[in-house]
Amino acid sequence: MRHELDLGHGFVDPFHVADRLGIEVVRFPVEDGSVEGMYRPDEGGYIFVNSQASFVRQRFTAAHELGHHRLHGDRAFVEATLEEPDDWEAHCFAEAFLIDPVGVRQLLADTGHDVPRMVALACEAYWVSPSAAGITLRHVDLIGQAELDRFLGESWSYPSLLRKHGREVRPEPAVGITEFPPQFRERVLRLVKTGQLAVERAAPMLGLNLAALAGDSEIAEPDPLGRGLLDDFPKSLD
Repeated sequence: MRHELDLGHGFVDPFHVADRLGIEVVRFPVEDGSVEGMYRPDEGGYIFVNSQASFVRQRFTAAHELGHHRLHGDRAFVEATLEEPDDWEAHCFAEAFLIDPVGVRQLLADTGHDVPRMVALACEAYWVSPSAAGITLRHVDLIGQAELDRFLGESWSYPSLLRKHGREVRPEPAVGITEFPPQFRERVLRLVKTGQLAVERAAPMLGLNLAALAGDSEIAEPDPLGRGLLDDFPKSLD
């Protein structure tokens, strides 16, 4: 996909790439983390990303869903584990898409073999988590398995690792934001008015007043996680 879109070997923005491909991206918080991401092939493709996660995690989730689009584009996926082969394939796609193997080898060609510093440089260049960067360095044979295990055991966060090595920490957007394409907003409102989506979930998603939404809703019982939406998202919005 990098070659096809002429993205080079450096940093890529999976949200921008999704937009270029005509894939709609929806973000809203799922605080219990029960759903990290989702892909559906409807109408050119839809991606959902849990905005409650850290932004490096959101970027990886978006890239993972792009992997489903490219590799398994005719099927829908909800992300919870990597137990299914298709999810593992999408995970590998996301890893190579965000951290280009050629690019990261070039980046680290003359840096010595200080593993935490190597990972920090990769995190800075590609805006990924330390664990994602470390695992990629292992997969491209820049570090050994024992070195990776020691590094992962130190449990570095993105900002702490970069600051430790004097690298630039990109400012991360606030977690928990809601982003809907305009057409999704209208679809959500229709679901509320027809009783298919709880006002308790729709109001914060849309930034609207709960009482105003409740006046138009026919929902008898609350659905605080909006499970009716998440279970068949976004096909239920068509």
